[in-house]
Amino acid sequence: MTQNAKLPPMTTTDDATWRADGRERRAVERWRPARRWYHPLLAALVIRASAFITSTTNTLVIENRDQLDEAMRREARGLITYANHVSMFDDPLLISNLAPREYDRIRWVASDALNFFGSAIKAWFFTAGKCVPLVRGAGIDQPGYFFLRDRLREGDWIHIFPEGGRTRDPDSRMGSTFKSSIGRLMDETRPLMLPYYHFGLHKVLPVGALLPRRGHDLRMVFGDLWDSEAHIDTAAEEGPVRWERLSTVAYETLRDLENEVHPAARAES
Repeated sequence: MTQNAKLPPMTTTDDATWRADGRERRAVERWRPARRWYHPLLAALVIRASAFITSTTNTLVIENRDQLDEAMRREARGLITYANHVSMFDDPLLISNLAPREYDRIRWVASDALNFFGSAIKAWFFTAGKCVPLVRGAGIDQPGYFFLRDRLREGDWIHIFPEGGRTRDPDSRMGSTFKSSIGRLMDETRPLMLPYYHFGLHKVLPVGALLPRRGHDLRMVFGDLWDSEAHIDTAAEEGPVRWERLSTVAYETLRDLENEVHPAARAES
């Protein structure tokens, strides 16, 4: 992926009319993504701590990692990884086990503006982890979305949780749809796409837990790397219709992984 040592404070293209209340706007205004000297140090500490939690105090099995390695070798193309979402810290707890050594090659991750940028100290910390604030319910046309779009156009790696929030299913299974934002990102940047599905983290950090638990088995399975451009037909569909269909394509690839990985889904098949 490309190097972005000096980024603008905020991507402002098209963001004049995005919908957010006062607290949400202040959260986004705290975000200053330009790299600082201490960002790699903080990120390295979080990566080591996260890997210790998932791979030492718990047991993590990663399957088909070669698909991510292949994507990282294609430096001219942007990459979207996407996954199911079961806890507040699915990222970095899992993805830290796969983080590149170079800070500039670490993924950008879409993050809830209020949870991760709701105070100055949170914004300082999570900005170092390359988190990008998104306001739920504010639509696609907002600063964080445009920033992620620009990073993909530069050939960077971004990670998103296209369900739009943590699952509340008792068995931690996905909902029935993805937000259309993943389809729009695909349409506007033509990235490589890589899903992964994980199971077990809902036991390590269940909703409401303050500290991670230990002694659990975790499984993280990558699907096949695929090219979004092969699924885009600009002549046949209007933009929003195309975004919804592309979101459905992405959803189906992750649903296939869920059926392969989730114990309850396998028992039903």
